Amino acid sequence: MACDAQNPGGRFRAGRQLAISALLLALVMFLFEYTGLDFQISDNFYDGTAWIVDADQPVTRFFFYDLPRWLLIAYGSSLCILFLLSFVLKPCEKFRTRRILFIILCAILIPLTVGTGKKISNVYCPYQLTEYGGTKPHLWPFQERVSGDSGKCFPAGHASAGFALLLFIPLARTRKGMITATVGAMAAGWIMGGYQMLNGRHFLSHTLVTMLLSWIIVCLLYFLVMESRLLKGNWLKS
Repeated sequence: MACDAQNPGGRFRAGRQLAISALLLALVMFLFEYTGLDFQISDNFYDGTAWIVDADQPVTRFFFYDLPRWLLIAYGSSLCILFLLSFVLKPCEKFRTRRILFIILCAILIPLTVGTGKKISNVYCPYQLTEYGGTKPHLWPFQERVSGDSGKCFPAGHASAGFALLLFIPLARTRKGMITATVGAMAAGWIMGGYQMLNGRHFLSHTLVTMLLSWIIVCLLYFLVMESRLLKGNWLKS
């Protein structure tokens, strides 16, 4: 993610990032729906009978699915508890800041938004499709369903927990910090998303859309919480 968070040449510009991200999101949606790139890429992960990674293999599932999710949930939950305790316990008042509120809102709203998209987009997972041994048709997002059930695989929900770490980019105080935050968030998001692609749970476009949606939410919340000062009063520290 290209951004200029608090570097010597300027500061993070949420509005510009929102515009760029929205355009990239539209481009990704168009490109992957009309070129067949998703299938061309996923064909490399499927040998005709099975996916390159077994989604039910306990060791890989623990390290690439369960553990990262638990760690991120634990981090977000701990901050949320400390933020709430700051209203009743004086030693915890240092956690009642815009920065902490921004982190908490990102940690909640990014997975929630992506999860809601999965429920209403009606897109099936690759392993469910007829092209990969399943019984479901390939549908575009929000296309009318053709059977009794609906797909719940777009965008990529699991990767949203990793891409939520993009929130640390605008909070970085130096260019080095910004680069570190970018590398860390991208590594987490793509390791988690890549695992789901290799086991047939998601296409590449699903993960790309999740990444862009996560960044859009980060930029929007940064503007609302850190820049616009809509939250007035002395109940929050700077």
